[in-house]
Amino acid sequence: MAIEIVKETIELDAFTCDANGNAFFQKRINLSPGKVHNLLQTDIFEDAFFATDSQAVRFEAAISPYPIIPTNMPFIQSATNYKNRYPSAGDDTILFKVNGVVGDNTPSIFNQFPTAQIAANQKMAFYSDHLYINFHIMGGANNSYTNFAWSLMFTIDSKNVSSLTHSMGVLAESHNAMCALVMSNGHMVSLAVLRGNIFPMWRFGGIRAEHMITPIAANAYFLPINTRDAETMTTTPGIRQAVADARQMSAFDAPFGDRRPSWLRMHLNAGVVAGALRDQWPPIKHADNGNVRML
Repeated sequence: MAIEIVKETIELDAFTCDANGNAFFQKRINLSPGKVHNLLQTDIFEDAFFATDSQAVRFEAAISPYPIIPTNMPFIQSATNYKNRYPSAGDDTILFKVNGVVGDNTPSIFNQFPTAQIAANQKMAFYSDHLYINFHIMGGANNSYTNFAWSLMFTIDSKNVSSLTHSMGVLAESHNAMCALVMSNGHMVSLAVLRGNIFPMWRFGGIRAEHMITPIAANAYFLPINTRDAETMTTTPGIRQAVADARQMSAFDAPFGDRRPSWLRMHLNAGVVAGALRDQWPPIKHADNGNVRML
């Protein structure tokens, strides 16, 4: 393994937020080309503290294979500023992310993803030949701040891959970097709808596949010779009813009725499901001389 430790800083004497209170910083780290890079460990450290005004200053930082595009989603919904946060930490383009509140000449309070325990033993792989440090400061409109300094460290394991694998990986990562401006991928369900979509099945109803059908009913229709003494044959309407019963869902507090499994619909003659039916003759067996054997 070619394990490489990369240490980098991002520092500014002073910066000014725009009319929306945003300030974006980026720094690019070049890596060995044509390889797959496994990000094994990530650490972040605040080197200096800067004073803030009366308005609280938030920030977020992210590590990514490509520059991060800010979204139209807010960091704080009710605030006047904080309108363009980075994509969520679970997005494919994010390798590491922190966010929190910048203190007034005190250490910042922030959360990170992955957590410190997982970030010490990551398994994040990417193919791009560079790594980007992205910072987003959310403060007052047109406000200026000073003394910004952060340090980061990465442990990277780089391995050779084929040019095709590398090209496809770079293409996928570049497409992931083109994030949507607004994400909405949750699915809201009501309690009434949820009941039919969860297990266990025995509590909320369904087809009981483990129930066996009786041999004197539908089974006798398919067997050449019944295993019982009496060769009781079922009728075509009976077979159709058996198939219909097997496809019925039952409520959790209702009886299942006839115990016919869902796999009864398999290997049925076409006429059993729909269409005209020819007369079904009783099953017979022939002796070697061609005579019909009566059993």
